[in-house]
Amino acid sequence: MDIKQRIAQWIPTHVSPKLVVWVYGVLDRLIYIKRSVRKENRSVNDLVLNSDSSPYKQGYIENQSEWKDIRFGRSTMAFSGCEIMAVYNVLYALDKGRGTKLIGELIEEFEKSGAALKGVIGSSPKAIRRHLLKRGIDCSIVWKEQDLDPDCKLAIATVYNDKKSLYSQIHTITFTKDENGFRAHNARSRQKYYPTLREAINGVGSDPKMICAIQIDKSL
Repeated sequence: MDIKQRIAQWIPTHVSPKLVVWVYGVLDRLIYIKRSVRKENRSVNDLVLNSDSSPYKQGYIENQSEWKDIRFGRSTMAFSGCEIMAVYNVLYALDKGRGTKLIGELIEEFEKSGAALKGVIGSSPKAIRRHLLKRGIDCSIVWKEQDLDPDCKLAIATVYNDKKSLYSQIHTITFTKDENGFRAHNARSRQKYYPTLREAINGVGSDPKMICAIQIDKSL
């Protein structure tokens, strides 16, 4: 086993979730995306999103792999846009916006504040909360599965897809609850329903581990 594999296994099992999120925040604040890049990205994205080949479909965003032509910083939404899609899905669930204009705005907003390592590794979970609060959505961060609110009906969770290796990457997903239970959006498990949020989070990967969850105020 080489050193990269050892590090990839060591991080999910030994590094605290708070430290992981702190590192994301540092990479967001210290390495910013230039205004010229943001402007060019917005122009390209608006053209693609409103074209016949647009990956955007009505409803929740569930098709991240099809967003390879939509730019996010120095990356693409297909590779590292799950946090932005999760915020969009929360706004959609709360009936606070939808459509190509909204997703274009969200990408640009995260490029200004939230993109970690110029978007190459996605966005900081704390930036998710910051953008939700900015839009008037009260929410809180939870670090442990046992602290998840049983009355919560809408949440975003950031997880290791495989708790044994970082090579399986990190994913951020929105969870909604209806009369059938909890369902994940923009995840392989999106067709399944779970009785609890905790079970839904643990159903999104091969052997997932929660880094943190953002619970949306249950009064909304």
